[in-house]
Amino acid sequence: MFNFSLNDQPEITKITIGAEKTPLLIIDDFANSVTDLIGFAGEGASFQADNKNFYPGKRKLMPKEYGEKICSQYLPLFQSYFGFPLVSSAKTVMSALALADTPAEQLRPMQMLPHIDNPQSNQLAIVHYLCDKKHGGTAFYRHKKSGFEAITQARLYPYASQVKKEAIANQIHKNPHYMSGSDNMFEQLYSVEACVNRAIIYPSNLLHSGNINTALGLSSTPKKGRLTIGSFILLE
Repeated sequence: MFNFSLNDQPEITKITIGAEKTPLLIIDDFANSVTDLIGFAGEGASFQADNKNFYPGKRKLMPKEYGEKICSQYLPLFQSYFGFPLVSSAKTVMSALALADTPAEQLRPMQMLPHIDNPQSNQLAIVHYLCDKKHGGTAFYRHKKSGFEAITQARLYPYASQVKKEAIANQIHKNPHYMSGSDNMFEQLYSVEACVNRAIIYPSNLLHSGNINTALGLSSTPKKGRLTIGSFILLE
């Protein structure tokens, strides 16, 4: 049996980022057994790519109990820190192990830009790192032209239209690459280093990108690659 339990006394750092002062949680010593989580990942054979989404790699679904533990343990913080005092429950939309292993030259244009996971205001994203800092953490961004840092439902259409125009004008498809630092379209606001058993929690509509270190070769083996667990939590 694998131990998917969470540490009930982790180290929690609370910050806000950007002009929109979006809350971000950095939680160290998140789970009780990183060894078991990596063990559950196996050798990577059960990971699958999904061309319907833009994740640059493969995933393997986590057992329900992992997401359920997050929801039950962190609901009070979701309510207080992220500004949802009237929310009475949290549920996991998805929780999956993830291996970023797509070579830069194979990236689609959308994968070269900061992105959001969902424009809903009541959904949170969690990245739980099972790799160390050399694999790269996660960075958060502001779109320079619009000034947007979070892309709400109301902002989605004008933002998407503008970014498409800029991507075409910049001909990003001619230089496939992972996002790194600031460029002429986006300003990096903050970056969190990867650290084994560190988790970060932030609104799903916040512009972000993994700091993917292609120099390591992007291994498809869980024990060697950029292994994380990505979860999406809906607050109701």
